[in-house]
Amino acid sequence: MLEVAPRSKNYMTYEEAILYCQFLEYNGHRDWRMPTRDEYSSNAYHDARVGDWYIDRTVCYASWVTPVRDV
Repeated sequence: MLEVAPRSKNYMTYEEAILYCQFLEYNGHRDWRMPTRDEYSSNAYHDARVGDWYIDRTVCYASWVTPVRDV
């Protein structure tokens, strides 16, 4: 099962998105990460307001990230 945190408020690079997820403290949890490509494509993830970053999606522009965690 996947829990989704709120999307970042600002655009960020891929590297910044990774750090954002690693250091996010939300809802009493600190074990957030970037979603995988499969998670990014899943319906559960897209029920949330999502960003464009997921693991290994290294594109040249900046975007939002939506952290996830396993529950």
